[in-house]
Amino acid sequence: MDLAHDQGAARARPLRILMVTARFLPDTGGIETHVYQVATRLVRLGHHVTVLTTDRAAGARSVEAMDGVQVVRVAAWPRRKDFYFAPEIYAEVCNGEWDLVHVQGCHTFVPIIAMAACVRARRKFVVTFHSGGHSSWLRKRIRRIQWAVLSPLFRRADHLIGVSRFEAGSFSRSLRIPPQRFSVILNGAQMPEISNKPARDQKLIVSVGRLEKYKGHHRLIQAIPHLLARDPELSFRIV
Repeated sequence: MDLAHDQGAARARPLRILMVTARFLPDTGGIETHVYQVATRLVRLGHHVTVLTTDRAAGARSVEAMDGVQVVRVAAWPRRKDFYFAPEIYAEVCNGEWDLVHVQGCHTFVPIIAMAACVRARRKFVVTFHSGGHSSWLRKRIRRIQWAVLSPLFRRADHLIGVSRFEAGSFSRSLRIPPQRFSVILNGAQMPEISNKPARDQKLIVSVGRLEKYKGHHRLIQAIPHLLARDPELSFRIV
């Protein structure tokens, strides 16, 4: 994709952007927050943004507005697993008049369906990987096979985006796609005002993340007795 040309076009007229993600607010997590922040900022720049996501609890398509962003939710199966098989994603991508489709994430059926639809409908699309771990040993073991199978779809993307240099380099090697096809766009954050500041001499160790095994909170818990043996004044917090 000619980014300079597209940026010039973006200044000339608003773009119709579809962001596809397996999960979105009010679900909590890194991708959910990332998509919301990017989508609302693009709206403030004058673009028309639709977020296409799933709702495993619902059986029918729903549409709502959230801070200027149109949010379309479609059913996904199975209800209690994180595979997010959502066949309606295909029709939504193909039938909409999108200038650009932004596929957010790469670990579920949602990006597979979205990329296949983009190829079928000849839509311009980019992918942000948002790679991460998983608590299932089987899901982690088949990752290499997963990337090999999906590599042809990733190669059809107009551009690929990593949220870190490590991520971009890792996918460039595993997918055997030249690094020139990747950009690195780091995640940012607008932090709230700090209240109840701890005392400057307080010794605090914090572990931040969802309560999933691969996040590693249990390793901190296992280490607490050893750390306290070294320094009894330490305190710990899981957020």
